[in-house]
Amino acid sequence: MDDDLIPLSQLANEAFNPVSAAHLNGGSNVGPGAPAGPTDFSGLGDSLRQGGSGAADAADAAGPGPCSAAAAAQAGKGGKLFQDPIHGCFRLDPLCTPIFDSRQFQRLRRLKQLGLTYQVFPGASHNRFEHSLGVAHLAQKFAVHLWNLQRGELDIERRDLRLVELAGLCHDLGHGPFSHVFEREFLQRKGITDWEHENMSAMMLDHLIDSNHVDMQDYDVQRIKSMILSGHGAGALRAPPNQQWLWDIVANGRSGIDVDKFDYLKRDSMYCGVMISCNFDRIMQFSKVIGDEICFKYSEYMNLYELFHARASMHRQVYTHKKAKAIEFMVVDALLAADPALRITQRIRDPADFQLLDDGLIDTIENFEQFCHLLSVEEEDEAELRRSQAIIARLRRRELYKYVTDALIPQDALQSDNWRAPTAQDIVNSYRGNKVQLRAEDVILQENKIDYSKRDKNPLDSVHFFDHLGATEKRKLRPDQISSMVVASYQEKTLRVYSRNACSKHVQAVHEAFECWLKTRFGSKVTTSTPSKPPLPRAPQALGAGASRLAPGVGSKRARGLDYAAGGSDEGGSIAGADGLGGAAEQDDNASPSCLIRTKQARQ
Repeated sequence: MDDDLIPLSQLANEAFNPVSAAHLNGGSNVGPGAPAGPTDFSGLGDSLRQGGSGAADAADAAGPGPCSAAAAAQAGKGGKLFQDPIHGCFRLDPLCTPIFDSRQFQRLRRLKQLGLTYQVFPGASHNRFEHSLGVAHLAQKFAVHLWNLQRGELDIERRDLRLVELAGLCHDLGHGPFSHVFEREFLQRKGITDWEHENMSAMMLDHLIDSNHVDMQDYDVQRIKSMILSGHGAGALRAPPNQQWLWDIVANGRSGIDVDKFDYLKRDSMYCGVMISCNFDRIMQFSKVIGDEICFKYSEYMNLYELFHARASMHRQVYTHKKAKAIEFMVVDALLAADPALRITQRIRDPADFQLLDDGLIDTIENFEQFCHLLSVEEEDEAELRRSQAIIARLRRRELYKYVTDALIPQDALQSDNWRAPTAQDIVNSYRGNKVQLRAEDVILQENKIDYSKRDKNPLDSVHFFDHLGATEKRKLRPDQISSMVVASYQEKTLRVYSRNACSKHVQAVHEAFECWLKTRFGSKVTTSTPSKPPLPRAPQALGAGASRLAPGVGSKRARGLDYAAGGSDEGGSIAGADGLGGAAEQDDNASPSCLIRTKQARQ
């Protein structure tokens, strides 16, 4: 073996842990308790360890792989090494390189992992790109651990370890712009309910392989696509007998415990500054395959519980943050208005068209004048596009839709199966005041559901455990083995209400209408989470220049900003006119430059 053809990191790995390399190369003298070296890049394929011109022959002798040996050599003998802030230094198999270096995969750099959440959490600017790398690394790590532990018992080959790594790498190829907002909000509002990003990921993989001439066997491509789809009941190819456990590594539809969840919880929590207590390494270390299912040591029950608890906490604190949802509603409204001109929904079926969609849609709408001459846009579509631009401009000024309040739906109402969320018109009809004229198009209702991944069931009821690593039988835990501090309810629903019109009087009227609806529906049993706030006092206009000295609280900068934004109107001005998507925004201490200039002139 020529050392100059082997990556330095791999030489260090073999020096620290010589048995691991022999084990991956088919050695039989390695026990399950082999130590791991400090640079344990166990994802390296056999092509890494073959030197000179004999690489192809050695790979073929070892058995077929998902790509030809020539393609592996072209991809690079050492694969790619990554320095990740979450998982540290790891290397992906050389067979990942042609996929990684494709336009379709590089598109993931332009998709924020958490969509628009970075507008609220400044650190949440990571992308689907690095998440996919992390899932590929964990998929390979988990699969190799199980293979090392149960060598001879599991009916898999080295090629299967490579395939599960490729499935982890490609599982998010089909994500649309702005994360799940695209399919769960925008497409749903357009009446498109048959589109899922998992299916598009499988279609995008086919398009990637064809357009980049990746030399991969059709059977292996089908297996990768099936692993991507396995957690969603629509697999392109069923898992072979006694290999369903391998399909559960990336997307686990049985228990929900998979490496996709491991990576996004750890990555999202770090970038958002939220602490979680689950130890994902222990979950993988204390696992084994029994009866074609990944099972876990009984002592890890609370650690697994923390996994699902962390998921619920991230949904409550980050994924469904009230202000982040307000921003999402604004972007969805902007996309809906821009769709006739940009034809976004016409690009969701063909991977070649879909790969053009990314988070830059906001910039496209905002700067549409630069390339509008290249498109034939109808006059009415252009008017809708202007409305979309007005919403984006409002977002840039942080004049957001206003979160009004929310209410927790009682468990008995949810369990009785007769709960139906109200419509915006129901809230408007409940208004008893006469201060403002409420319109249904100004009110947004969101039914926010947070659970432990199995609706109202304990997700650990779907998990099997074993007593020790040498055990050959799996079982469910007995009730007396479960901590009494585990919660009794695993799902909650809150009903949130937002106002597109940001005028303080309008927001207060929506709050009062919502409270009236709650009282009619639930009596005094349910109340809103935040009390109604009276409108802020407006600056007096008829008291002359000395008004600020007589009433400093009334003449504050915030009050002057509100007065300017409202334009002297009791109802407040509307940015988008009478389309229901505007509404005057309350200015904060960071008042706009025009407001500050006006105030300075008034003082002079």
